[in-house]
Amino acid sequence: MMVSDLRKLIQSGEGEHIEFKGGTTSPESVARSICAFLNIGGGQLLLGVGDQGQILGVSEAETKARTLRADLPTLISPRALWNVEQVRFEEQDLLLIDIPEGQDKPYVVEGAIYFRRGGRTVHANRDEIGQLIYQRGHRGQRWERQLSMGADREDLDEHLVLETLRLAVQSQRWQGAPDDRTGFLTSLGLIERGGVTNAAVLLYGKTPSRTLPQARVRLLVMPEGKTGNRYQVDRLFERCLLQTAMELPGALTLHVGGVESRFSKDWQRSDRPIYPMTALREGIMNALVHRDYALSGSTVVAVSQDELQISNPGGLPNELKPSDLKKRHPSLPRNPDVAHVCFLHGLIEKVGRGTQRIVEDCREAELPEPKWQSSSFETTLTLYSPHAGAGNAERELGSGPF
Repeated sequence: MMVSDLRKLIQSGEGEHIEFKGGTTSPESVARSICAFLNIGGGQLLLGVGDQGQILGVSEAETKARTLRADLPTLISPRALWNVEQVRFEEQDLLLIDIPEGQDKPYVVEGAIYFRRGGRTVHANRDEIGQLIYQRGHRGQRWERQLSMGADREDLDEHLVLETLRLAVQSQRWQGAPDDRTGFLTSLGLIERGGVTNAAVLLYGKTPSRTLPQARVRLLVMPEGKTGNRYQVDRLFERCLLQTAMELPGALTLHVGGVESRFSKDWQRSDRPIYPMTALREGIMNALVHRDYALSGSTVVAVSQDELQISNPGGLPNELKPSDLKKRHPSLPRNPDVAHVCFLHGLIEKVGRGTQRIVEDCREAELPEPKWQSSSFETTLTLYSPHAGAGNAERELGSGPF
């Protein structure tokens, strides 16, 4: 998080979605706060800051961050996604924990359900517990948790599962046996009632598009100076999400338009990619992790001379508008099981802040500001090349070319 954003967060004070802890950083105390945020729509927990915003710091912050990463998964049930980050502010170390809204409410710590009431973490009362249970019952089972029809355990790439298991052990997010693949997949919600879920096939399937055609990613490159649907490149990526995420950077490096040369005031030439690769990665991973897989259609990356568009089926959550993505906003992952595995692989780094990172990267690269558009059917991110000109960033676009 940028220092300016952290300062705004602290100045805003505690509230329903923000909590400061200046004293104890015990895993049990932190777990209760995380549990409350999971139950009420997500939030941010800042350790090392007093109730009035005074900067107290966290001693041995790196060690305490490791302890929290190891202990929190054993305290909170069911399993959920959050991120512990060490940050430096006013010559003090702080720990920032981003917590997206939980999708499997109610969450429990040591047999108790916690809630945020105003700016306090409290035990949920009977009405609040009833509300959480009612919401869960009427939300229905997520697409990613549904059993995959026509697929079983043998359809998964076990070597890739072992790699995720190794990374989870390394990051202390799995305390089971380092070779217990079945137990690990079950803990991730990827095995249900003896069958494999849609998320398991999407992430690890040997041929996922056989049962999940919407798992495909399509890369389109328009010929220079031409329009229409005659593409210079039309390539389908049909492997599982984790493998596609590893293949796409090379393909984008090859097809996204090379580098741009710039000269400094002292006439020193520097070459750099037209689009920041970190922004491309964040944009594509957001599309793959947050898209609505219950809808048919591929995720599409379309490259033309002036812009690059990443389009995925499904609109933003009702709580978000496209303009919210450029600033601090609650993280509402549509597919938290998929997001968790991608987080373990380092494919997404900061929970809930990927879109802000895209804006920052484009600004640092002196590109026009990126633009998001969303309808009930599709969400599109447009990145503009230096050739587009600042005026193009303001023009109204359709929801995407496909």
